[in-house]
Formats: sequence, C-alpha cells, structure tokens
Amino acid sequence: MSRPVTPPLHDDAALHALHAQALQQVSPATLARLRSARHAAAPRRSRAHGWWMATACSAVAALALGYSFTANPPNTPATPPVASAVDDSSDMLDENPDLYVWLGTTDLAME
Repeated sequence: MSRPVTPPLHDDAALHALHAQALQQVSPATLARLRSARHAAAPRRSRAHGWWMATACSAVAALALGYSFTANPPNTPATPPVASAVDDSSDMLDENPDLYVWLGTTDLAME
C-alpha cells in the first residue's frame, strides 16, 4: 500500500482530495456508525430559550413604560371654566321651525 504525499497545509484543493481518498477507504458500516454517533453527541437546542428571552424582554419593556407613566404623569390641560352668562343662540336656531321652512324654499341649503 502506497502512502500519499502530504500536501502543504495552505493547498485547500489537495486537502479536499486527501479527505475524499480517506473516505473511500472507510467502510460504509463504519461511516454509518460515525454519523449516528456524531448526531447523538450534537447538542440539541430547544426553542424554549428564545421564547423565554422574548417574554422577558417584553415584560421589561412593559414595566419601563408603566414606570415612566407613573413617575411623570402626562400633563392634561386645564379645562377652561364655562361661562354661564354667555348667550348661546344655537338653541334658538334648533327650535325655530321657520328656519327649516326657509332652507327648504331656497337653494342655499344645496350649495
């Protein structure tokens, strides 16, 4: 059996060729056992970690927002006092039936 010449480390194509040659010498049963051992040893990541992180970030954001509203309540403008002495003539227009008759006879209401 002849030994292949070891290529220089920087020659990527030569390393790929050497790897392919080594894979051809390993039996299919050994490759199957190596593949199953590799998959069994691989760490499994659960997706629960991501959900916990998203939930924690949402809770922190909600608490920060709630705290900002309690620390500095929004300033509501003071409502101006309603003057009771002001004459509001809009009630007279609603109660006067002649206004509606006049609007019905003119084309002014359609403009």
